[in-house]
Amino acid sequence: MARLRTRDESELDEDTLAALAPVRASGAAIAPVYREYAASEPALRAYLGMEAAVRDGSLATREVEAIKLLVSGRLACAFCSTVHAAKGRRAGLDDAALEAIVAGRPVGEPRLDAMLHLVTTLLARPGPLTDDEVTAARAAGLDDANLVDLTLAAATIFFTNITNHVNDTRLPG
Repeated sequence: MARLRTRDESELDEDTLAALAPVRASGAAIAPVYREYAASEPALRAYLGMEAAVRDGSLATREVEAIKLLVSGRLACAFCSTVHAAKGRRAGLDDAALEAIVAGRPVGEPRLDAMLHLVTTLLARPGPLTDDEVTAARAAGLDDANLVDLTLAAATIFFTNITNHVNDTRLPG
């Protein structure tokens, strides 16, 4: 059971409801997890803004989902791991790629492998990346925008993973 109160939509302020418009574009009600994150409406709005920036950024959807699956696995967020495996599949990641990402193995695509290597390194080792690591990522096709956008994707899912750990967010059923 969620530890954060699931707020009713009628309790949310207009700015928060406007920020949630892309989430509810399908006409569905706002998912409970968003209404739980609304315990801090400024934090929820910041998160939704980051998600919009990730969507509008330089990474393909399948790359974003691969990063989110990797981070969610490393942070042991079962809720997000399940969600991002499904989204990754819809974005074109096959079962072999999904399994490789979860296991921390290369997927066999130089650009995606370079992204996943950088994110893994940033999660595992404090401090800056080495010049060699950045040079290798550039050789795999990553440009400045890609480098910044992969950190934004990782930061966004980090927020949801750790907020889910505070909330004890679980899959329905």
